[in-house]
This record gives sequence, structure tokens and C-alpha cells, in this order.
Amino acid sequence: MGGRLWNFRDASHEFIAEAHATMTDADSQLKDHQDATLLVAIAAGNEQAFVDLYARRHADVFRFAFAMARSKSVAQDVTQEVFLNVLENAARFDTAKGSARGWLFGCARHVILDRLRLERRWTDALPELTVEHDGDAKLLTEQRVDRLHAALARLPVEYREVLVFCDLQEWTYAATAAVLDCPIGTVRSRLHRGRALLAALLVEGESDACAASAPAERSVLQPREVCS
Repeated sequence: MGGRLWNFRDASHEFIAEAHATMTDADSQLKDHQDATLLVAIAAGNEQAFVDLYARRHADVFRFAFAMARSKSVAQDVTQEVFLNVLENAARFDTAKGSARGWLFGCARHVILDRLRLERRWTDALPELTVEHDGDAKLLTEQRVDRLHAALARLPVEYREVLVFCDLQEWTYAATAAVLDCPIGTVRSRLHRGRALLAALLVEGESDACAASAPAERSVLQPREVCS
């Protein structure tokens, strides 16, 4: 099962490769300071600050929403609603209570959870991958990412969200705990349990796929049967 889990981690990194270069703590703090400055400016009515924050963070919010809902249309709607909330409620952001990124994704989390409570089904839409592959390699990557998100969608929300934050978004335990408003130990235990459940679902999915493909392989006609 350990090997299967590493397949999950590989697939998750393929999905977000276009969005993440590994950031140092200093990089993260600088970006958060810039986001906080933009939020303060938005609260003061600066339209350009809103445009700038949207350009910086809308792709991150979309990826989070898509990973949670497995629907491109839902992710688009959630992203739009999140930034409408930013425009209307930026004045509620308080640097003394947490980071700008935490506040923004806290908004995103509340919006997506509301949507998931209302909508109990998900589409199979996938976002376009910007990592280029050729032929079979591209198909294999798409299939792995599809299986990953199908399995994620079957997990209880409390496990799904920690996997999305910690493994897909690559957040620290502390940052994740701040957004979820729970102890770091809870994040660790949910992550451990979520990874185990996800690995089991991925193994189950691969077994089902192999079983489904077996009859098709046996039914292939030989040349002499086609020509007879």
C-alpha cells in the first residue's frame, strides 16, 4: 500500500506542477505580506488592488475548489463567489488573527463546504494540464489524475480537505490548522487516516479498472476470424 500512496503523491504533483515552485519560508512570508497589503487596500476601495489580488490568487482558489468538488464548473463558481466576498468583506481581515492566505482560503473553504452540502454529486470535468506530455504519457497522466480526484471525492470532507491543503497545496500543518480552526495534532491524525483511506480507494479503483478491461481483451478477434 505504501507504493500506491507514492503514486498518489506523484499524481498530485503532476496536477499542480504549473502552480508551485517550492517556496522558502521567506518567500511565503513575503507573498503573504503582499497579499495582506492588497486586502487592506481593497478594504479602502482600491480597485486595482482587487485586480492584483485576483491575478495572484484566483488559480490557487480554483485548484483548491476543484480538488474538493471534482467539478470544473463548481470550482469556477466558488472562485467567483470567494472573490466577491473579498470585495465585500476585505475590511474584516485582521493581521492580528492570522495570515492573508489563511483568511482567503478560510473564505474559500466555507464557500465550497456550503456548495458540497447542497450538491451531493460531482462532474467528471478536469482542468487542462499545462504540463506537456506526448501520446501515451499524456493519457496515463490524465488517467492517474482522474483516479486521484475520483478517490478524493469519495473521502469524508474532514479527510479530503487536509489532503488538499497539505498534499496538493503543500501547506504546513500549522497553516492548515489555522484555516481549519483545529489543533495541529488533529491535522496530523486526519492526514494520516486520509492518506490510508485514499491509498485503499486508489488500489480498489485500479483493481476495478483491470477487471473491467479483461473481457475486452479476451474478445479481440483474430485476423482469421475477421476474414472468414
